[in-house]
Amino acid sequence: MLGLFTGVLAFDALLPQLVEIGVRSFPQSMTLPLLLGLPYGALAIVFGVGVLLMMVVADRLDPAGRLEKRIVEKPGAGRSLWELLLRKEWGWVLSGVLAGLIILGSSAQGQYFGISGGLAALTAHIADLFGSSLQSVPVLNETTQWRAAMVVGLFPGSFVSALLSRSFKPVTVTPLWDAAFTTGVAGRGSAVFLGGFLISLGALIGGGCTTGAFMSGFPTLSVGNFVMGMTFFGVAMATAFVLYWGKWRVLMELRRANKLDLATD
Repeated sequence: MLGLFTGVLAFDALLPQLVEIGVRSFPQSMTLPLLLGLPYGALAIVFGVGVLLMMVVADRLDPAGRLEKRIVEKPGAGRSLWELLLRKEWGWVLSGVLAGLIILGSSAQGQYFGISGGLAALTAHIADLFGSSLQSVPVLNETTQWRAAMVVGLFPGSFVSALLSRSFKPVTVTPLWDAAFTTGVAGRGSAVFLGGFLISLGALIGGGCTTGAFMSGFPTLSVGNFVMGMTFFGVAMATAFVLYWGKWRVLMELRRANKLDLATD
């Protein structure tokens, strides 16, 4: 959290320079229906089907996914509906539906649902308590209040989710994290702080994170959000393949030895 807040403060300090060079000049949003002169509904259906097809292809091509299917039991085997929706690797089903409804509600009110924007709003409200203000969030109103409250709600929400999925397990360091960072508390703390700093700073410079620019921006068919989303997801996937190429079996063996799945690793 310290890294995330520090990233927000760094962005706020850099904002005048970013605006001057045109990085954050806040241009008018351009949507695909407006650009192509086609109805929104038709384009939304086409892109929705396209996203589903992309997910199917990615699942087929993912070497980790193919290997895992040969190692672990089939998802859903002998499980109740409660377990399918809330526990282990199927938890994304219910969370995806809930996230979609929240994004629909915020978009219907002309608001973007985004974590990075909420983090900036929360930082602005905390700064206001100390008699300071942020130039990147100059006005505190109902919009910044619900965004700040959303970020605060992530903590009890994640705790309840862990309890429902029965994945809550108090451990000092998770097995995969221990395997990646064996340098002790100082090394791990530095990595976490730097990661949080870069995430918040990069998301705010880019104009949104995965929730704001991807999950919320794609339903509006924003051209800028398409470019942003495809860029950081493409780079992230390429980086993962470069770093883990030839190591998928080792990763799967580590997950199997520690009885990890998508809900616990």
